[in-house]
Amino acid sequence: MRIQWMTAGLLLAILVSGLVTGAAAEEVVPPVAAEKGVRGLANIGLGVAVEVPKAAYYGTLEDGPLYGLTVGVLEGLSWGIARTLVGIYEVVTFPFPIPEGYRPIYTPSYPYERGRTDVAD
Repeated sequence: MRIQWMTAGLLLAILVSGLVTGAAAEEVVPPVAAEKGVRGLANIGLGVAVEVPKAAYYGTLEDGPLYGLTVGVLEGLSWGIARTLVGIYEVVTFPFPIPEGYRPIYTPSYPYERGRTDVAD
């Protein structure tokens, strides 16, 4: 748990230093870039913790409790790991408009938003 907080603090420091460096160079970071960085931090911090119960919940609703508590948990674990890795990618690349227009890679954009996680179009 302590390592996660240290990692989150380090990533936040990197994010802030990137914003300060961009402002010092007289380049204004677009608000959507900052949103991408915040989205990345949310995905890093909450990816697995939110995706596992969320996938179990939706699996239970759609296919029953046995499916939700077995396959749903495994799906949530895989989506959570993937979302955490995408969060790292978004934090590292937040100043750059990739994917085009700073679009989120997953839908919903944040792990705590309603709906099943899927790859964005």
